[in-house]
Amino acid sequence: MLLPAGVRIDGDSGSVTPSTGSYAKRLGDLAGLYRDKAAFEALVANGDPLAYEVIDYRWKDSDLAFGTTVMAPGKVGDEYFMTRGHFHERRECGETYYTQSGEGILLLQSRDGETRTVEMKPGICAFIPPDWAHRSINTGTNKLVFVWHCATDAGHEYGEILEKGMRKLVVERDGRPEVIDNPNFMR
Repeated sequence: MLLPAGVRIDGDSGSVTPSTGSYAKRLGDLAGLYRDKAAFEALVANGDPLAYEVIDYRWKDSDLAFGTTVMAPGKVGDEYFMTRGHFHERRECGETYYTQSGEGILLLQSRDGETRTVEMKPGICAFIPPDWAHRSINTGTNKLVFVWHCATDAGHEYGEILEKGMRKLVVERDGRPEVIDNPNFMR
């Protein structure tokens, strides 16, 4: 039987207490996402930095899950550190991201190719509609920490994004983030 619970989320560190699981992605786990392959390989060879960590609170018999994502700052060439990006396996499931600290951009893409961005700054809660791919990008110099909420069984579908990429990229231009067309996007 599920029981009510209080879960502490630290907005600076992203810790979730109690948590039910976590995983970390190092930059090397994100092979194929960045345009500058030489810069990518150099960073991986020079210590393979942590890109992001996900900490969750997820119970098998519950219909809701939540947790945090803690993204490291950094760049590969002119592209900022990012998550892999995914659709949900259950196409009818949406999600929310509530930014606790840091700054970034949430890049979204519908199945029919429409793209949108949502600013990620403390106090902004981004709504991710069902059947929109989403990728978080840390455009700041500090950790980006956000709380996510979704259906426990929403699932992650990474294949299409890994195979084709996303239509847009977020790069640094003149010290600021800029959203540009992805020259490597495969239709």
